[in-house]
Amino acid sequence: MSITPTVDKDTVIARARAAIENRTKYIESLFDAAQASAAAREKVAEATRAAEHANAEHAAAYKEAIDAGWTVAELTGSGLTAPTPVGKKTSRASKRVTGRSTPRRRVGAENTAGPDPQHDAASSTAPDAPTEPQSSPATAH
Repeated sequence: MSITPTVDKDTVIARARAAIENRTKYIESLFDAAQASAAAREKVAEATRAAEHANAEHAAAYKEAIDAGWTVAELTGSGLTAPTPVGKKTSRASKRVTGRSTPRRRVGAENTAGPDPQHDAASSTAPDAPTEPQSSPATAH
């Protein structure tokens, strides 16, 4: 590759620097966004710790009120709420909406959501089940 004599060295370097500067702006923007994201996550963690501490204090104060003779009905009637049980978190799966009107059947599991299945001796898969129908004395009148 040969360099044409009409191209000035300073022009080529200026173009290269401009291209690098343009690309560097993206890195600068990415760095700033990553810092802001990390700072926000730390604020969330700090707020979570503060909320857990406040919940623990609420639970302790509620228990003290109950131990002092107040009833749950009296406290709730006064507008005071019971503390949220510690460690009781809702799962993400329960919050998710699948859009299915019927639950998925699990392979190898009985369907407990529907009516009880009807068993008869002919369709039984139990190894010790009799192969011929048995007559019961209650129905032979």
